[in-house]
Amino acid sequence: MRRKAFHQTFYLFGTIAVAVAMPLSHFLMGLACFLLLLNWLFEWNWQEKQRLSSQNREGLLFSFFYIVYAIGLVHVTDWGAAGKEMLSKLVFLLAPIIIISSKPFNSKQLQLIFSAFIIATLIGCIYNFIYSKTHLLSNFREMSRFIDHIRFGLCVVMSIVFCIHYWLHSTVRFIPFKHIYPIISILLLLYLLYSQTLSSIIILMIIAFCYILYLINNQNNTAVKWTLGALMGLLLIVAVSYTIYISYDYFHVKDPAPDKSALTASGNHYTFQDNSIVENGHYINNYICTSELQTAWAMRSDSVYDEMTAATLIRYLNSMGLRKDSAAVMQLSDDDIRNIEHKNANVYYTRKGHVRRALYETFFGISLYQKYGVINESSMLERVELWRASWRIIQDHWFLGVGIGQQRAALDQQLVNQHSSIAGKKKNRGSHNQFLTFWIAAGIIPLLYFCFLLIFPFVSMPNRITFVYFALILLLSLSMLVEDTLNAQTGRLMFTVFVPILLFNKNADR
Repeated sequence: MRRKAFHQTFYLFGTIAVAVAMPLSHFLMGLACFLLLLNWLFEWNWQEKQRLSSQNREGLLFSFFYIVYAIGLVHVTDWGAAGKEMLSKLVFLLAPIIIISSKPFNSKQLQLIFSAFIIATLIGCIYNFIYSKTHLLSNFREMSRFIDHIRFGLCVVMSIVFCIHYWLHSTVRFIPFKHIYPIISILLLLYLLYSQTLSSIIILMIIAFCYILYLINNQNNTAVKWTLGALMGLLLIVAVSYTIYISYDYFHVKDPAPDKSALTASGNHYTFQDNSIVENGHYINNYICTSELQTAWAMRSDSVYDEMTAATLIRYLNSMGLRKDSAAVMQLSDDDIRNIEHKNANVYYTRKGHVRRALYETFFGISLYQKYGVINESSMLERVELWRASWRIIQDHWFLGVGIGQQRAALDQQLVNQHSSIAGKKKNRGSHNQFLTFWIAAGIIPLLYFCFLLIFPFVSMPNRITFVYFALILLLSLSMLVEDTLNAQTGRLMFTVFVPILLFNKNADR
């Protein structure tokens, strides 16, 4: 094999390795990127690289973000943290340069890369599913065994997009192979619903609606346009109706007015609380007999009956529509007891594959906030608190930020200063909004430049925009509103590898 052919082959399989690693392995992601860099350096065809780069000069704008982001080093005091972050962000500088200065992939090679990503994601889904069936999990986030559940959910959504694309526009002529894509997409969708990654489910729905609009806009047949429009309307009605139904079923009180003179089967009195929180249609703090709960729990479980166990048991019984007494505890199955021991406070928290499982956690957090001002029981409310604290930091450091690598410490301190209830409970959690994170760390200029990178291809290179590219940018942008997506290795590679490949590869499927 000639030297040039060897390096091109290595580049292809190195990129495939990156795609496979994204949903499966942090170590392999780093190793594959390092090997791609070495291959690029040892290729030693600098004139060829310069020629290819001149054909895609816009790609240098993506690499230049690393230089702009370095503005945040101006007043850094913690150089250890700053160096660590700049090293992790080095892929922003190198990946686009490697891609635009290498020989473009042809359509079949692109399909091979993205198909490898799909298969790797599917393997991750299968393994996670089996793990969840063979282990008792205290939280559905524990299902994701390779990378965190949020980023894995993004991989699942993007894999579904690739599946649909190659089902409709495959470069492979072997027809049976082509029809494997819709089967895989269905399996991935079922996993997404099963794992209850709510943010990814919402992103997928938004992409689906945008795709239907895209089909309507590119359809000349009026009847087909009306059919697609009706389909989109029907899907929207079903989604809204189902959400309303779940919300009503959760908050609508199913119990009659409490009978405060009622006694347990053993003749003991219940306690009641006016204006108690409603969960699953029942008042949590009504019909409680504390003494019976403690006695019955000792008969059913060897675990200690402490304050946390008592609260979990009461909520679990309430979620089943049972009174909180010894008779109810004795009705519980062994699985129910194990669920309570593992701090599952609602019977629906144990039911994988139910959308209401994710929504019920949010509803309970909102109820606690409205009743007691508690926010640490809802990840969404915690995000709002982090956004508020981030904005207060930005008001004092809007131009140059607080310094790269120092944003998390600044946020922790701000939470303490404003006496937030989540202060000190978890360190270095970040803003959970990538745009705010960039602003706090490096100031307004890198933030504006990053927003420019998201927008300018649609204005200056509309002929290179495919729906797959649009879906990827939409997925990343929506995710970055509620997560520090690019602070995670998978998110960084999605942006620095997949985006340039789709945008600057002239052989990409249109």
